[in-house]
Amino acid sequence: MNTIVIDGLGLIGGSIALAIRKKWPEKRILAVDVNAGSLALAEERGIIHEGFDRLEDAAPLADVIILATPVATIIRHLIRLSSLELKPGVLVTDVGSTKKKIIEQARHLMKKGILFIGGHPMAGSHKTTLHAARADLFQSAYYFLISDTFVDERYHLAVKDLKDLLSGLDVKWQTVTGELHDQMMGQISHLPHIIASGLVNMSQDQFSHSPLSLRVAAGGFRSMTRIASSDPDMWTDILLSNREVLSGLLDQFISRMKWVKRAVTDADHDVIRNYFNQAKLTRDNLQAHTGKAAPNFYDLLINIPDQVGAIAKVTRILAEAQINLVNLHILEIREEIDGILQLTFASRKDLEQAASELSRHGLKRVEGDVS
Repeated sequence: MNTIVIDGLGLIGGSIALAIRKKWPEKRILAVDVNAGSLALAEERGIIHEGFDRLEDAAPLADVIILATPVATIIRHLIRLSSLELKPGVLVTDVGSTKKKIIEQARHLMKKGILFIGGHPMAGSHKTTLHAARADLFQSAYYFLISDTFVDERYHLAVKDLKDLLSGLDVKWQTVTGELHDQMMGQISHLPHIIASGLVNMSQDQFSHSPLSLRVAAGGFRSMTRIASSDPDMWTDILLSNREVLSGLLDQFISRMKWVKRAVTDADHDVIRNYFNQAKLTRDNLQAHTGKAAPNFYDLLINIPDQVGAIAKVTRILAEAQINLVNLHILEIREEIDGILQLTFASRKDLEQAASELSRHGLKRVEGDVS
């Protein structure tokens, strides 16, 4: 596995390249991208050794091919790979956020004896370019491998090799079927994107004659609609590749909203309260629901003042105490009012140590509801 070809040098592909370069500096990394500027930047920064604008020119040189483009492009490039003369024993994998259609196409590659392992790292950002790439993007994130593609012992050995190559990502590996993966992603990722965008579009329509209404939006609205800033082309692609699952989920969600509407219209206090209470109990116990076998994340909420340098102070305190921070998210910030900062850690020990250190510096932990 000395020559790695990364097809697609955006946020995910670029971050994988950076992580491999950091862990295995001796390996040769080639990249394919339609954006000549991204390839030039990657070469200039030493992320890759050489860039190509055509997969056909790079793929035959590869020991490993990582398909890190949008799902529709991954499928087209799997077709293209099927017609190329590749190295014996080459390993092909992908990072697509839906799996069913990718695996269907990959079967043709596998019938030719080429190793393919489906994958999906659960990390990213609404920023999608190489400029946003970083080696620690995947730290403590889930990385799904698709068991449907482990057809014999060769594939199980290839999984070990792939995990070794990507060990610098510092991810939490999970093995699932393609069907379960797409169902999970539909519920916890794809449907929320639809809902977030719907709320933003509805608010724009409602307040088209009152710009002030959107400007004052803060707290819960900004937090739950942040993902509406994601790349529209990428999300169109994702939704269409998982449309069967999403069609059923949308039917369920619409039915549930009609039920809520009925309760509101009828002023049914008990039904409405139970609706919110059930959601609160589930949300408050998300970590418990993951079970002992699955990796958890631990969130700490703290008050931060509306002052220049407030967030920098928090990160400096954690860095000086050598506490690893997995993620940071501003839940609420309004002028002249304390904001709420969500800090995510990989272990409860890190969380408690962080809470103690921040408290020592006058930063208070938020208990109870956050609206």
